[in-house]
Amino acid sequence: MKKLKLPIFILASLLILSSLVSNYFEITKNLEIFNNIYRELEKSYVEKLNPGELMEKTIDNMLNTLDPWTVYIPESEVEDYRERSITGEYGGIGSKIRKVDNYVVIAEPFQGSPADKANLKIGDNIIEINGEKMIDLGTEDVSELLRGSPGTNVQITLKSPEGNIKSVDITREKIQTKTVPHYELLINNTAYIKLSQFKRKSAKEVENALVELDSLSDGQLNGLILDLRNNPGGLLRECLQIVNLFVPKNDTILTAKGKNASWNKTYVTKKNALYENLPVVVLINENSASASEIVAGCLQDLDRGLVLGRTSFGKGLIQQNQKLAYNTQLKLTVAKYYTPSGRCIQNSHTDQKGKRKNIEDSLRSVFTTNNGRTVYGGGGINPDIEMRKLERPEIVFSLIKDNHIFKFGNLLFPTIDFPESPKEFKLPIDTYEKFENYLQEDGFNFSVYSEEIISLLEESLDSEKYLESMKDDIELLKENILKNKKEDLIRYKKDINKIISNDMILRQFYNHGVIEYNLLSDLYIIDAMEILEKKVNYSKMLTKE
Repeated sequence: MKKLKLPIFILASLLILSSLVSNYFEITKNLEIFNNIYRELEKSYVEKLNPGELMEKTIDNMLNTLDPWTVYIPESEVEDYRERSITGEYGGIGSKIRKVDNYVVIAEPFQGSPADKANLKIGDNIIEINGEKMIDLGTEDVSELLRGSPGTNVQITLKSPEGNIKSVDITREKIQTKTVPHYELLINNTAYIKLSQFKRKSAKEVENALVELDSLSDGQLNGLILDLRNNPGGLLRECLQIVNLFVPKNDTILTAKGKNASWNKTYVTKKNALYENLPVVVLINENSASASEIVAGCLQDLDRGLVLGRTSFGKGLIQQNQKLAYNTQLKLTVAKYYTPSGRCIQNSHTDQKGKRKNIEDSLRSVFTTNNGRTVYGGGGINPDIEMRKLERPEIVFSLIKDNHIFKFGNLLFPTIDFPESPKEFKLPIDTYEKFENYLQEDGFNFSVYSEEIISLLEESLDSEKYLESMKDDIELLKENILKNKKEDLIRYKKDINKIISNDMILRQFYNHGVIEYNLLSDLYIIDAMEILEKKVNYSKMLTKE
């Protein structure tokens, strides 16, 4: 008897069909189990259930098993998500806030915002909103009360650091946050542009800034430093339009591939580049993600610019919003993106605590740029010029976290005679002495990791009956650690003074003033300018060795 031979495509189709049937069965089975569980809870659980809250937690827990960017957006948060994540606009007073002791305080009124016009100052305690006392409330609760439809009013009672009480009636406005907080023409006609996020009109903001700086240089721009450090990303179309400013028309700059073929797409530049030959250095660090990595990766792969800094975050995924029933939404990952060389920069490697970790180049896939330079996939964008990681000392971290810099700033600010420009600002000579006295009066202390180790060591020695005989040695260790902690105030005086300076400048010159003040001492900027000044070195770095 002859064996029946089926064509390969029929066998493949049967296998796919079998897999689909198996998946649908599992889905149907588990949905039925879920319905049974909920029915029993509703019928017999001892406490009254809140169906909406229970279901939202169930959905969130399910999505938590996927990547961090696939999230459920309930109806109550849809408008807020749309405003903040897409348009960069929202209705409110226009100020950052933070919790300090028992009250939420004004942390940064945006220049020209309703809060700024009403003369709200950094350090003002928000003690009442519309007659409701704000003591012991968190920032989320206070933020919800401050925000509202443009044109509506909110009455706020504040207490200044000096103890003065004032009440203001503020009309909320549509707050439009700029994604280019600062741009400047540096020496030797080098353009500098800081981009904080990719939101609607970000590409236009970058273009307008670049055109203005080009005009200031009389069309003699030496190069561009595009600062994407700490930029978490945002809208895909905006970053592609920014790439198109430097890459000619009809060049492939990105490819998307998803499980659903409808998400497979090749992105090609649509316009003629405005600055096709302008030398570009892109600045990135560990917190540059998503759209920032697309810009850096595309310019690197096409040998259209150099990347300077630290290896980026490693988010090579594309999200899409899907509308669901009852005005809810699901933001889900639909595809991975691939830069022109074919690499995906998604970093899927984490340590036991879930923290993303760097991968050795030897374990990563190798790709080549247009000029044949080696680049790597699967772990963020590696810079062409790597910068040293700046470690923040524990004492500095504690001073910021525990609001000591902020509180001292409240006392110092009224005593400062500010110059016209942030670049000319200098702290008074006796500032650090005042800061040390403030810390002493406040009883400042901070913990270090070595103290935790000694505490664990003491527990172990005690359980093993060795503690009594080693008590003097342990005490000597503690004394030496305490001595070193006290010396940290001297050791890191320069770092602490810089943070105090930044706090003063923010209060007087807003966020763009802080960026401007730090430009000339920023090691990333100094190195980028040196590269752009030496055109031969710039060109050499873009060619295969």
